[in-house]
Amino acid sequence: MKRWVIFSFLCFSSLYSADYWFSGTAAERHRKMVETLTPQSPELPWWDRSYLTGNWNGGRSKLANDGVTIGTSYVSDILGNPIGGKARGFAFAGSFGLDINIDIGKHTALKGLYLYTSVVGRTGTNLSADKIGNQYPVAQVYGGQNVRLNELYLKQVLFNEWLLMKGGRLNAGNDFLQSELYYKFVNNGFDGNPISVFFNGPFTAYPNATWGFYLQFRPYKRILAKVAAYIAQDDVSENKYHGFNWSLNGSDGTQLITEWSYQVNQLKEDCGYPGNYRAGAFYYTESKGDKFLGGHYHGNWGYYFLIDQMIFRVGDPKLKRGLTPFVAVLFAPKDRNLLPFYISSGLVYKGLFPSRPNDYTNLGFIYGKYSTDMKKAQEIARRTHLMPVPTFGNQPQNFESVVELNHWFQINPWLIIVPDIQYVINPRGLGTIKDALVVGAQISITL
Repeated sequence: MKRWVIFSFLCFSSLYSADYWFSGTAAERHRKMVETLTPQSPELPWWDRSYLTGNWNGGRSKLANDGVTIGTSYVSDILGNPIGGKARGFAFAGSFGLDINIDIGKHTALKGLYLYTSVVGRTGTNLSADKIGNQYPVAQVYGGQNVRLNELYLKQVLFNEWLLMKGGRLNAGNDFLQSELYYKFVNNGFDGNPISVFFNGPFTAYPNATWGFYLQFRPYKRILAKVAAYIAQDDVSENKYHGFNWSLNGSDGTQLITEWSYQVNQLKEDCGYPGNYRAGAFYYTESKGDKFLGGHYHGNWGYYFLIDQMIFRVGDPKLKRGLTPFVAVLFAPKDRNLLPFYISSGLVYKGLFPSRPNDYTNLGFIYGKYSTDMKKAQEIARRTHLMPVPTFGNQPQNFESVVELNHWFQINPWLIIVPDIQYVINPRGLGTIKDALVVGAQISITL
């Protein structure tokens, strides 16, 4: 009992900053820094600052005026499972992030050219692997627990942002399969990208990067099109490389990916409810292996649909208070992929309580269906012993689900506290591990 009292205290006293600060919203964050960190920016009292460390005695504003913006934050997830799983316990995972954006065009003729880089340092343990035994990590910031270089690329923006290109060390997950709404959750099945894409191929996301080239353009003012090619390297995330596995020989060849978005009510003159309707597809050119039920495959692929649409709004439209549902659905061939069907959905309500207009109340659901071909192969291996036990085991797997509820308290501009509850259903789809209740919190600081 005392252990859980101590755990509850730690949950609400530790410091974290959700990794959404270092997601695909990086461009928006650095643009905001340029707009707000002017030479006239006053040094506010520490509680009212946009950043805990303030304006560095004017140094941050001077750098921003010279085209250099620096973002830092710290993240910790402290979670425990008092009920269910393989064993009861709790774990801490922490992540420090630093990213730098340099506007090369600020002082040269190369207008719209930027250099961006980021570094990540992570510590902690994995509650899902160590205690629960489930597939979708309950702590978003666990993964790559060391210090590593993340992204390093050049970006060119042209024609008033109607065309954008970048090349170098890139995270595919920063540009595809994401929404700002996903970062309101703690479970890694939501936060960042729908997680099945990582189990089905070498898809990269923060804090792991690979060589790539990305092109974004607008064929129409409400349509955003993206295409990219990334080196598909299956061991790029291994800790021993510290982000410096810079091989051009991808184990799975090249990942080709495209995503097309129709953006509703997001122009300056629009006053309706905003929404995003996305469809995408990807292909790994050199993925090879054995199919679950025999035979070989060459190449792997998948496709997906992402939808978020505000359906209720309160007060001034600029405040964006209201309810926004979302859904992400992913598909892949069942003869070679662990999770050929995956769906995550949720409700995100900003400003549920009038006195707290910048808070978010979030309810989400995940369902991932393991391959039925794999399940048949597991059943054959278990019953007949006529075939060797495959690499994916001989215990049939069905599905795993997660329900998550949290409230995102925006305490001040740089501090966020997120008490969180998760319920893990049918861990790893085996039917032999008890459903688990997970409780904890995140506390975030922008430094």
